[in-house]
Amino acid sequence: MSSNVVILLTSLLTLLTWAIAIYLILIRRFQNQAAILKYNFWTAFLMWANLVVCLPVLFYLGGKPAFWWCRQIWLLATVTDLLATAGLIIFIAVIWTFRMQKVPNDLDYLIVLGAGLNNGKVPPVLAARLDYAVKLCRSNRQPQIIVSGGYVHNDHVSEAQAMGEYLLKQGIESNQIMYEDRAMNTWQNLQNCMELIAADWPGPSAPQIIVVTSSFHVLRARSYACQLGLNVFFAAAPTSWRYQPLTVVRDYLGNIRDHRYIAIILLICELIVAEILFI
Repeated sequence: MSSNVVILLTSLLTLLTWAIAIYLILIRRFQNQAAILKYNFWTAFLMWANLVVCLPVLFYLGGKPAFWWCRQIWLLATVTDLLATAGLIIFIAVIWTFRMQKVPNDLDYLIVLGAGLNNGKVPPVLAARLDYAVKLCRSNRQPQIIVSGGYVHNDHVSEAQAMGEYLLKQGIESNQIMYEDRAMNTWQNLQNCMELIAADWPGPSAPQIIVVTSSFHVLRARSYACQLGLNVFFAAAPTSWRYQPLTVVRDYLGNIRDHRYIAIILLICELIVAEILFI
């Protein structure tokens, strides 16, 4: 088999690896717990296959294309995959740093961001956020907990309602829970919760606010908070490793989407450099 055919097949395999992973990520309505774990497994498998098979083979084929057009395909596939994979590795490293940050004491409000429901029930990723909020609540001076999330995916209950019911079962008093049930995304979560706090807070000084979300989601949520001009602290809730592949890659791609112009410029610059180096 000629090197040109191998390059084309490897480039196609690389594209399919990312495309299938993205397809799995876009499936938001899972039938049951087994389906969630299955899709997480396949997402992890695809990302590892890309790292240990696709990238090494692409690098090994460097300089072998016989035709100009084949070399351009190889350059595009290699640079794009290298940039995306390196970005994902850096993103995972950043997630770990969020888990090591110390959470301040003397809280006034705990905002828990929604993460979608599974047939009207709190899924494991969202449960981890709520459990962490309960832990913070019990180690502080009983702050108000704001659960945030509207009616998504045609569920019969809002995220906020399901989250509130979960907290009640954990022993949180009903008068300690505030509900924000209109938000459909993270931006609205933050914006609507701050409106609730502004209407509720009686003190002359600014309240101490902590936003609880999953560690993989902190970067995006913090970016939105900065754009909204909010002065809040983010607490990174842990997520079981079994549910991390889908969620981590999904939020990584979400960050790329939010900063797509920077990503496009960076990709173009990398392609120009690669083109110069391989002339």
